[in-house]
Amino acid sequence: MQNLEKQSKISLWKEAEMFSLDYIHNQVIHFPIALLSTSALFDLLGVFSGHKKLYSAAWYTLLLGTIAAIVAVLTGFIADRIYGHMSAPFPIIETHGSMQISASVIFFALLIWRHVNRQATAKPPLIYLIVSVLAVLVLFYGAHLGAGLADRY
Repeated sequence: MQNLEKQSKISLWKEAEMFSLDYIHNQVIHFPIALLSTSALFDLLGVFSGHKKLYSAAWYTLLLGTIAAIVAVLTGFIADRIYGHMSAPFPIIETHGSMQISASVIFFALLIWRHVNRQATAKPPLIYLIVSVLAVLVLFYGAHLGAGLADRY
């Protein structure tokens, strides 16, 4: 009977751990990766296919992805209390947090640029597409570094 109670307490602890803020970071991070890369893909598909509705889809996924990136960065700061890798953020290219913050800032700048220039549903210029694709590459590389922190490769 006592062993059953002990197992029940362990199970409750693991369930509570699932909702801790540092664990939530691992759940949140997939949204900006998916949404922001899809935004760049929609823009590229729109350019090559000529379907103007893809620009709207790109805008909305950029908007949602940027919001998700902000949440991911905030939960990442909380999770960093455990890992502590942001205590030495340089060189930036070797640090998961620095790379993801950089990617998030770039995507936020693209969002603002597109909004200010009223380009939400219009074909973006070539420089925008280049920066968007480069930002996706930075995002993917930062995700790769994060997978290393989580021992996923």
